[in-house]
Amino acid sequence: MLGEPVTITFKPAPANHGIVFHRIDLPDEPLVQVCPDNYQAIMPRCTSLRAGGAVVNSVEHLLSALAGMGVDNLQVDIDAPECPALDGSALPYVQILQQAEIVQQDAPRAPIELTDPFAVYDEDKQLILLPADSFQISFVYDHPKLPAQIETLTMDPETYVNEIAPARTFCFADEIELLRGQGIGKGASYDNVLVIENDGSTSSDLRFANEFVRHKMLDLIGDLYLVGKLPQAQVVALKSGHALHAQLVLSMAEKGLIQQQDPIEIMDILNVLPHRYPMCMLDRIVEVEFGKRAVGIKNVSFNEPFFQGHFPEQPVMPGILQMEALAQLGAWLLIKKVGAERQVGYFVSIKEAKFRRQVIPGDQLRLEVEILRTRRPWAWLGGKAYVGDQLAAEGELSIALG
Repeated sequence: MLGEPVTITFKPAPANHGIVFHRIDLPDEPLVQVCPDNYQAIMPRCTSLRAGGAVVNSVEHLLSALAGMGVDNLQVDIDAPECPALDGSALPYVQILQQAEIVQQDAPRAPIELTDPFAVYDEDKQLILLPADSFQISFVYDHPKLPAQIETLTMDPETYVNEIAPARTFCFADEIELLRGQGIGKGASYDNVLVIENDGSTSSDLRFANEFVRHKMLDLIGDLYLVGKLPQAQVVALKSGHALHAQLVLSMAEKGLIQQQDPIEIMDILNVLPHRYPMCMLDRIVEVEFGKRAVGIKNVSFNEPFFQGHFPEQPVMPGILQMEALAQLGAWLLIKKVGAERQVGYFVSIKEAKFRRQVIPGDQLRLEVEILRTRRPWAWLGGKAYVGDQLAAEGELSIALG
């Protein structure tokens, strides 16, 4: 699309990490999580992600390859605002992944299961999900300049590699100047785009007799993978494209049909943080936008050791320990951001701390932290702790990694 030089590097990631782009060319090297919240309609004919000021365009072919190969935890270092086009298909990505060792991780993969049909429409474009035991696609590509193409496939890694991944991006010859006038297509060439001439001939031999509809299926798989997993559903698509695919994903998220992340439990937290009893103040992490924010849980028990001496007749959780819990969540988020699991996050300062209500045995603290700014090895975070919907404590924290 943009024609800029780009290098990407695939790096292993732990369970529950998801797919995360790491913009190593930008100050502070921001992370962009693959999730519905980060979807942006930035350029036509592609799928883009934005987190803060960091953008990654044209992610659909890479996400399609990851979905097809069953990779759901990965860090992608990238030094430009767009994934490489390669040959216009997902096959080069698949071949790179096949050279690596894809390992099974010790964490359950929760599928997206439907109990009822779900659909979105845009005039004559339709996208329908029907409950099923596996992921299947039936796609109808109908363009006035071409005979209609129809394909149905039940997806598994072998089928994806052989039947979907090689299908290339295509466009019509009379669209080229229009696309370039929109500022896109600068990196397009006959090496990475299949051009259809006015008489229906193509710029190179087809890899499949119905390569056009297979590439549309490739794009659909990549766009659905914005949630990090594919639904157990029969997907029926009629003339759909990136915009309708995104509409479906966003609508499913709004309806609560997508659980974007599995909770990160205590044993996984202890693999990152050095804190142990009685100083570990986290029980689980329930939401993460890597490089941006996290939400954790601390269950306050009467058996907490600090209650023995802190108002033992009317026990109240010390405010400084509420700040400590927020700092531990912030340290976990920072360590995951820079991929430095052997480092320690040191609590450096508290600013503008306020305590709004007492926290007592039986309360559950919902801890929310957000990275405000960073300057290695320092970071400043905003933190808030809630009991139910009531704000219990808040403040700005600074942490140094060392």
